[in-house]
Amino acid sequence: MDVFTSPSMPFYKFGDILFLEKISISDWESFIKKRFDETDKKIDNQSAALIAELAECHSYYVQQLAQQSWLRTADNCSKEIILDAFEDLILQLSMLFQTITDGLNNSQINFLKAVINNIAQFSSKETIMEYNLGTSANVTKIKKALINKEIIDMQNDVVSFLDPFYRYWLKKYFFKL
Repeated sequence: MDVFTSPSMPFYKFGDILFLEKISISDWESFIKKRFDETDKKIDNQSAALIAELAECHSYYVQQLAQQSWLRTADNCSKEIILDAFEDLILQLSMLFQTITDGLNNSQINFLKAVINNIAQFSSKETIMEYNLGTSANVTKIKKALINKEIIDMQNDVVSFLDPFYRYWLKKYFFKL
């Protein structure tokens, strides 16, 4: 965003800024199915949709997971193949995810745990106490820092992870929830 909205940047007001929605699961499903069919490999609608669901329709990860599933498929892609490919991708990324996490302070890590646990009121007294977030002013600083580090995004006061695989890794391997 800064490249196009900051007067000091070379592409300031270069063109219209368009915010694109994620590609829908049904569109991914038909795309994945078609690509498998073109190579004489089969994948059913549920399995193709599972790829998009696991990647939360994140374009890069849908394509990575689809490719890894395709590579493991001889004839018919199964749910087990997809889940194995998914876990392998997560493990391949674990060093990166650990490095990201190592660059966070305890309050930021605790905040991410609250996000994973679907907490909505981060500044409530209970949440601040339970997750050791300091003060409500500190919660605002934490959010800002995590947004600047491109770990989370905020839309309509809803916090979400930018990287769904990082969220999964934190939940399963870091917090072991």
